[in-house]
Amino acid sequence: MDKAKKKPASIGVLILTLFLVTAVMSGLLGLVNYVTKDRIAAFKAESMDAAMREVLPADSYSEVEYGGDDALVAGVWEAAGGYVVEVTPSGFGGEVDMMVGVGADGKVTGVSIVSMSETSGLGSNASKPEFRAQYFGKAEAALKKDGGDIDALTGATVTSRAVTRGVNAALAAVEYMRGGAGK
Repeated sequence: MDKAKKKPASIGVLILTLFLVTAVMSGLLGLVNYVTKDRIAAFKAESMDAAMREVLPADSYSEVEYGGDDALVAGVWEAAGGYVVEVTPSGFGGEVDMMVGVGADGKVTGVSIVSMSETSGLGSNASKPEFRAQYFGKAEAALKKDGGDIDALTGATVTSRAVTRGVNAALAAVEYMRGGAGK
């Protein structure tokens, strides 16, 4: 019996096929991005607004220009009772995007984790109210391991230090905004 020999596909056909598949997939990804970008932006705005209201309840927030040089500070908003500062310290799994409220007395009024990629069950515990509540009323924060009074998360010292760095960056940013020693 004679087996029919298949003619190998030419390199040009393979390249054309790969190009078409890539073009179609790129087009589909672009379409999905176009359809969902407004919804994602609205969701992020709602999350940010909820986080601001959690850390410093106020009727309105006015974004103010931060002229300091701390790269952790992503934005500053002024409200009747103080400031809300968005900070993005690096944790174990990447950036920890968080909001920190600082009252008129220069002390932390609240901490909210907006987003993070920390290890589930370890670093992700930074978003739990019990951990975040330790920062309330502080004018400066440090972990017990570093001479302070904040209990680090078990198995997640890197994340705990990241949150603490973020809180201290927010406090320094508010001090800077008020024209204090942080200038």
